[in-house]
Formats: sequence, C-alpha cells, structure tokens
Amino acid sequence: SRRATPLDASSLATVLATESCATPLPAGLLEEVLASIEECAGRRPTLKLARRTLHALAWARWRRRVIIGAPSFVLALVMLLFGVWKISARDGHSRAFSMFLVWSMKNKARSNPEMAQPARPWPTNQADLMRAPGAIQSSADLYQTTNLWPAHLKFSRAQWQALQPKHIGALPHIMQSNGTVLLRHPGAQRSGLAGVLGYDFDWTHTEFEFDGRGYTNVAVRLKGNGTWLGSLMGEKRSFKVDLNKWGDDQKLGGMDEFNFHNLINDYSYLSDALSCEFFRAAGVPAPRTAYAWLTVSVEAKWTNQPLGLYAMLEPVDGDFARRWFGSKQAPVFKPVTYELFEHRGDDWTNYVGIYDLKTQATTAQQRRVMDFARLVSRAEDTEFAARVGEFLDLDAFARFLAGQVLLSNYDSFLANGQNFYVYLDPRSDKFGFIPWDMDLSWGSFFLLGTTEQREQASIWHPWVGRNRLLERVIKVEEFRRRYRARLEDFSERLFVAEKLIPRIDELAALLRGPVAAESDFRLRKFEDSLREQRLKPATKRRRAEEVPPPHQIKVFIQRRAASVRAQLDGKSKGVILQHSPR
Repeated sequence: SRRATPLDASSLATVLATESCATPLPAGLLEEVLASIEECAGRRPTLKLARRTLHALAWARWRRRVIIGAPSFVLALVMLLFGVWKISARDGHSRAFSMFLVWSMKNKARSNPEMAQPARPWPTNQADLMRAPGAIQSSADLYQTTNLWPAHLKFSRAQWQALQPKHIGALPHIMQSNGTVLLRHPGAQRSGLAGVLGYDFDWTHTEFEFDGRGYTNVAVRLKGNGTWLGSLMGEKRSFKVDLNKWGDDQKLGGMDEFNFHNLINDYSYLSDALSCEFFRAAGVPAPRTAYAWLTVSVEAKWTNQPLGLYAMLEPVDGDFARRWFGSKQAPVFKPVTYELFEHRGDDWTNYVGIYDLKTQATTAQQRRVMDFARLVSRAEDTEFAARVGEFLDLDAFARFLAGQVLLSNYDSFLANGQNFYVYLDPRSDKFGFIPWDMDLSWGSFFLLGTTEQREQASIWHPWVGRNRLLERVIKVEEFRRRYRARLEDFSERLFVAEKLIPRIDELAALLRGPVAAESDFRLRKFEDSLREQRLKPATKRRRAEEVPPPHQIKVFIQRRAASVRAQLDGKSKGVILQHSPR
C-alpha cells in the first residue's frame, strides 16, 4: 500500500530490511512471498493478503530458529557440560557433584513454592509459649522436653555476611566405590558433608536474646551437614551460639553454649527429643532437649523475621561429662570415621583429626584410645574376647547398641561413621557411647534402604558395610548375652507402642501451633507423619508436595516392634542393609 511500483524479490528484500529492521531473507523464500502477493492482489481481501504474507515470514523465522538455532544451542550446551564433566573427572567429579547438589537443593522449591514460604509471626500471645515457671537458675530449668522458649539473633549487615558459608573447594573423590562418602576435608574447620562439599562455617558476632534476657558480644556460626543442605531451599539454618567465645563471662542457666537444630528433615519435629528421652530412660548418657521459636533481625534486611521451630539439644561438653561421669575432665570425643578404633600407630597426632576431643585427655587417657585400637585391629579372636571388657563397658555398650538398633538409627554409628560421641569414664577407665543428632532416627534415614527394610533391619547384623568393632564385639558371648537382655528389656518396657504413641500425641499438641506458623505445607506433613495408618505410596499423578509421603513414626514403632520380637523369637532373620554402590 505504500509503494506505487511493482516489487520484485530484490526490492522486496530491501523493503523488509529497511522498513521492518528484519534480517534479510533468502531470495528463494522472497520469491514465494512475492508470488503469493501477486496471486492474491486484486482477488483477495487486503486482510487475508496481509495474513498470508505475515504467516510466510513467521514460518521462515521459526524455520531458521529450529533448523539452525536449536541444534546449535543443544550442541553448545552438550559441549559445555562435557567439558565441565571432563574437568571434574580429575577430582572424581566432586566439583560437579557439589555444584549439582547445592543447586538442586536451592531450586527444589521451584516445583512447590510453598516449601520455601517464610514462617509467619508466632506466638500470637505469651500463653502460647510453654516453659518451666520461674527464673532460669540451672540447666534443668532450660532443658525439659516440653519447654518452648522464644529466642532471637540480631546481626549487622557485615556480621550476617560473615555468617554465610565460605567456599573452600570440594574435596577430591568424595564418592567412594563402595557407596560411602569421605567425611573430613583438611581445609575445613568441621568434619562432615558440608566440609567435603567445599563449605566452611566461620564464627561471627551477634546479639542474642533468650526469653527476654539480652546478651551482647556473642559468637554464632552455622551448623549441620544434611540439615544445612536441606535448609538451602529457604532461610531456616541451624545455629550454634557461644556466649563466652569472645572472652565475656556470660551464662544462661549455668550454660554458655546452645545448639539450635532446624529439624528441616524431620516433618514430625519429634525424632530428636523422643530419641533422647528413650536413651535416657534406657540408662544411656544422652542430651536433654527443649524447643525454641527463633527469630532473626538483620540490618536493612529483616526485623524480627521468624525462622520457625527448633530443637535445642544440650551440648555434650565438660558440664555434660560432670553430670554423667562425675568429672568435668572426663574425655569426650566426637569421632568421624568408618573405622572406629582402627590402630594408626602409637603417636596421638595420628588420631587427633579423627577423634575430635571435646574436653581434655591426659597422656595416659590418649594412650588408652591407642591401646584399645590395637586390640580391635590386631588381637586374635580369643584374646579379643578375653580382654574387650577391660576397655569397653559391655553393659553400657549393650544399652547404646540396643537403642540404636530398635530405633533403626542409621544416620549414625551403624552406618555413617558420625553423629555420636565416645567417652572414657574416669571411674572405670572404660569406653562408652553417647547418641547425637537423631533427627533421622525412628527408621527415617531415607538414604539407606526402604522404609520396610529399615523396619525389618537385622538385630544381629545391624551395621552397614565394614565395622570392625561391631563385627568383633557381636561375636563375644558375654556381650551377646547382655545385648539380648537389653533388647528384651527395652522391647517390653520402653519400645512399646502403648507408651510411645500417647507421648507422641502429648508433644504434638505442644508443637502444632508453631508448626502451623511455619507453613501450611509443613503442617500437612506434620499431620501426615503422625497418622497411624500407612499412607499410599506416591504416584506420578500426585501433586509434587505429596511426593513422597513423610515418614510415619507411629507406623514405624508398631512394625519395628513386631520385627524385633520375631527376630528375638527366631522366627525371622531380619534384613541386612547395605550401602548402594556408587
């Protein structure tokens, strides 16, 4: 309509390039467009002519993108990924594995944005907070399972930035061919998965408020491994708070360290607290617990931002040792190794990084660790059976192991080489064990076996992979007698659905309000985890937030009790769990 003279293919190309700023089109295609225009001119309505012309041009653009652009993009992407994979192959693909794992956790909530919704303010009134009446005079006032405390952390912008993980590079060859992962990065301050993935947690300053009491010049850092990864979809990190790290003599109920566990992997919010109660009732040294509702303020970012409901676990330190073993100087170690009490020579420096001493140990007590390691690693069976009781408190170990086995606690001593403590009782000069970090107990460790397999896990071969200490101790007749007696006792007295389920309901009533404030998603999962009828398996047609169903603690208790009873009666051998090969 704007040109009076007829157009040939060449002039049409010029018009298109100058008038529409389009990329010049091939002459052959322009011939087709021009023929189409000539065919329609004078015979078709103007609107139809324009529609056919635009359709032809759009098809050309689409054809260029598909035939040329899409394959080129795919080829470039494949080459990029192949290059990254080849470079990462030099370190066992550790960098690629670390990057993918962190990226996938950060983007997990995209399929269900409700998972990352920030918590709502809570409580609506002070009556919602449940805690022991009166002033906090001692740790006993702090740590009662049904206590629920308000806590607050306040940061400047610089302090908040200093709190964030420092990237130190993934440890080469994280994944081992037998299905295990390396546990210690020499450049990280802490052992565990976060470190080997290349992330280190530094201490920084904060202001801390607890039940209305304020503290300044307080130290805080992030904590956790799997729980840290799980928290990357939102903001609910786990924290360790130290009132005295910077030199101030500050105490709260006689305590100066506090652990806030985010419970991100425990939809029931009960596993840690209920497990610690169980172990203490079984006569095993175990931390006391309480709950906290934690909020955070960050300069120019948040003011009293709710993070949600946390479990507070009593620190295993000198005060813990004094209460259980009568001396603050009792050696308490936090090992990280698949080969506990493996002999590494007679120089203590070979053991320091593995055993992570939390209190103090004399030279003689250090020697005690190495002597027991020599017995475990080198003694013949007859010598081991005769002397193991000199080093290991057989009754205390039978209690600890029976509890681990009944609870199918596989994110710990039985499989992962971490999440437990070892102590040397100064009264007997014998070793014992302390459970720790049991948010995936009660059969909920989803990275090992199926739910049904964990319910039926063997009581006589409960370890996964190679565990030289357990393999040898379980063969000692005196220990087998004690261990069986503890399984029988706990199965009749403690691991009983008629006792545990009412306690679960009691704690759930306390926690339902703050769980609801975290998110509707977490509340649904919380309620599902407490059902006594097993939920149907997930299917592809179900919504993303329902896949998979949460672990159901009441169902586990009932089925695990039946399996242990059948194994004790000789009617079942149970299931021996194994690490999945890489």
